[in-house]
Amino acid sequence: MKKKHLLVWVMALAMAAGTIGCSTPSTSVQDQTKAPEAQNEQNDAQGEGQEADAAGEKIFRYSNTVDIATIDPNKSNAVADSTVSYHLYDGLYRNVQGDLQPATATSYDVTDDGLVYTFHLREDAKWSDGEPVTAKDFEYGMKRLCDPAAACPMSYLGAVLKNGNAVTAGEKSVDELGVKVIDDYTLEITLENPADYFVSMTSMACFAPVREDKVEEYGEQYGSAADKAVYNGPFVCSEYGNGKLVMEKNENYYAVDQITLDGVELLTIADNNTAVSMFDAGELDLVEVPSELAAQYEGKTLSYYSGADDYAALNHNNEYLANKNFRLALNYALNREEYNLLAHNGLYEANQRYVLPQVRGVEQDYGTEYPLEAFPLQNDMDKANEYMTAAMQELGVSDPSEISLKLVVSDTDTAKKEAEIVANQWTTNLGIKIDINMVPGATRNAMLIPNNDEFDIIMTGWAPDYSDPYSYLELWHSESQYNYLNYHSDAYDGYLDASKTTRGEERMENLYNAEKTLLEDGALVPLQLREVQYMVSDRVQNLGAYFIGLNYDYMYADITE
Repeated sequence: MKKKHLLVWVMALAMAAGTIGCSTPSTSVQDQTKAPEAQNEQNDAQGEGQEADAAGEKIFRYSNTVDIATIDPNKSNAVADSTVSYHLYDGLYRNVQGDLQPATATSYDVTDDGLVYTFHLREDAKWSDGEPVTAKDFEYGMKRLCDPAAACPMSYLGAVLKNGNAVTAGEKSVDELGVKVIDDYTLEITLENPADYFVSMTSMACFAPVREDKVEEYGEQYGSAADKAVYNGPFVCSEYGNGKLVMEKNENYYAVDQITLDGVELLTIADNNTAVSMFDAGELDLVEVPSELAAQYEGKTLSYYSGADDYAALNHNNEYLANKNFRLALNYALNREEYNLLAHNGLYEANQRYVLPQVRGVEQDYGTEYPLEAFPLQNDMDKANEYMTAAMQELGVSDPSEISLKLVVSDTDTAKKEAEIVANQWTTNLGIKIDINMVPGATRNAMLIPNNDEFDIIMTGWAPDYSDPYSYLELWHSESQYNYLNYHSDAYDGYLDASKTTRGEERMENLYNAEKTLLEDGALVPLQLREVQYMVSDRVQNLGAYFIGLNYDYMYADITE
């Protein structure tokens, strides 16, 4: 069950970010070169919206393609939901676009072995109903996260806590979880293994404090409506439902004087084209721009890495893909630069490695400290042919056309285009046969389990739960419940296992060696790192974007006229 929840969440995040399996809108936004009458109407609408805000409060407006599923932080199961929770709740620490800052906790101590953290909480933190925020609220929230009776979809993240897996599996009581109240403003957390990234995890919605009395009062309805939750973050929810979520500044927030916005309005707009039109009309302050419209708005968009890493997953249970030389031939025969240009108008970044370089390293970004170009941007047919020849000899194949593989993708126009580009390159450059099998997104996601023979290659991706290479690499440990590659490497396992008992530079070296081993084995075929194109109104200042736990950070945003 834990595995299913994880994969569904990650694929939902991937689709929301515009990855494989994301529908391509069939209509187009009006060109910005409009008839004078239409342009005047747009200017009038934008002027009216700005005048209304100027006469009243500073309200930041943006949209999402699907409804927010919950405002219960323990139950957040998608990036849009987590973004809302990030602004409604205050964790122990807050990740402000990669800068880890004290939040409800003012400081922490950690033992030399990296296992026991003691957090010291501020005494002026209050809930939106005026009650104090205490260590008990954090203890209850974490125990609820791991309690199988609560069925929290991201309970797997509690594995970092001592006995976390055992509690989630129902093998141990929640009282045995490594979370302990020392006093009202001191919380002790014991980890299962050292995890240098743990403090950053406390910024995530699922580790936020939760009031036990309110959960007991509302039961299963907790977090289902604005008045069925209580908040301790910079904003409170005042309206939730019918395609709209409204937040207002939390006057009980201890740092309310640092919050400039008076409120936030989040609308559900399924069609990105409609949202872009609303942005043009001044009805939205932020909008994501579909790739097919990016050229129209060239010079007006910003971008950020969503954290998602797309790849062609190879099923090592297949007789051909079990051969290392054949897997390397697939990797070297692929022109990633051409693929990105044809599939996404060159708006994503062709990926030459596996782990997103922007995650945290020891002191800098991982990619800065550990640069790696495992495969060329363009194909290297000399190496591809060398590996293919060796593979055919080992497999007893005389003609490459004897090799036929089933490539599974979601049944969307974008996924179809991506699959056709990859299949054409492999067929043209290696002479093998690729049969494309399009299935509904939910069916594709359900295939992502170990020892599934319904695919030979499947187009998919991964987004990290926390800013650390391990969040990407843990999938492919031979004992991982998520290892749908069916990849088995003693060397890889050894590096990952060693990373659990080491810290700092030694730990990061182990993770880097694990990534190199994965790529030297050609275990999968890296394709692209997703970048989200978006536009922000000129009147919005200090808006941030990030790839862990949320997409947009408007906590400290301001609106000027």
